[in-house]
Amino acid sequence: MAIDIDPAKLEAVAAASAEAYEKAITHVQEEIKARDPENLGALVATLADEGPYAYTILPQLGADGSVRLPLLLTKAEITEAYAFIRGLSDLHEVIGLTEVRGSWYLFQHNMTRGSRKDDHENINNRETLSLFPSGAGPGITGELVWLRVPRGQLGAPDDPDTKPEDPLLARHAVHEQHQRHLESLRTNDVDAVLAGMHDLAASAVRDYVAGTGTLVELVGKDAHRAWYEAFFDRYEVLSVQPLCQTLDDWYVFSEQRLTVAPRDGSGTLAFHTAEFHVVARDGRVIARVGHGTEPA
Repeated sequence: MAIDIDPAKLEAVAAASAEAYEKAITHVQEEIKARDPENLGALVATLADEGPYAYTILPQLGADGSVRLPLLLTKAEITEAYAFIRGLSDLHEVIGLTEVRGSWYLFQHNMTRGSRKDDHENINNRETLSLFPSGAGPGITGELVWLRVPRGQLGAPDDPDTKPEDPLLARHAVHEQHQRHLESLRTNDVDAVLAGMHDLAASAVRDYVAGTGTLVELVGKDAHRAWYEAFFDRYEVLSVQPLCQTLDDWYVFSEQRLTVAPRDGSGTLAFHTAEFHVVARDGRVIARVGHGTEPA
């Protein structure tokens, strides 16, 4: 039997994916060119004309295994950060080993090749996760990056190392942890959400509580509890529909569509979230980074 799919639907999905990909890749290309300071303006020009913006590319790791995900939310802050980073190092190449080309973002699990500015002979190959969300207009609205850290260095030093020796079982454990997270959203269960998060966890995600349109940084379990309690007080989650998922033994990336009912009885809304979750040595999530679309 023929695969009979509405060609207009296929065309719309393909066009949206190609547009989001082109915005992200143009940004990466300009960041490579920004090794020359006179090209910094062209790099900044790859951002959307107007905010809100979402930018975190310098995660901070504490000696206790904790994580911080500082946010930059204005074009001035982002410009200053680009000038600082590209003043110290040069980006040579970004190779998307795994790519998810969404209709409003590009996610990549990369090999990133770079060097110190004064030493192009010694190229460093790093493993990174990157998410580039974008809106309807030109340019990206954010750059969310995680530089891979050995899983054993994440979380408290006395945490048990729960990673199975079998690589396939190690990936399966990350998969199962993520499925429990999605189920906790479906059941509007704050305690179940927190059960999968490390006590030292940090998040940089779309703020559906304050409704600012940009990201919020959450640090520690108390901050996560307060945010999720406020979220479930504002919305009843009616369904969580997974749209894509890719993972390794140290992270999972997924996009999902959430359908919610505001508690004020104003009707039904839906939005998409795209996030990557990094796990600590004990298998719980310690870094959660992502964005989401406008409730509509």
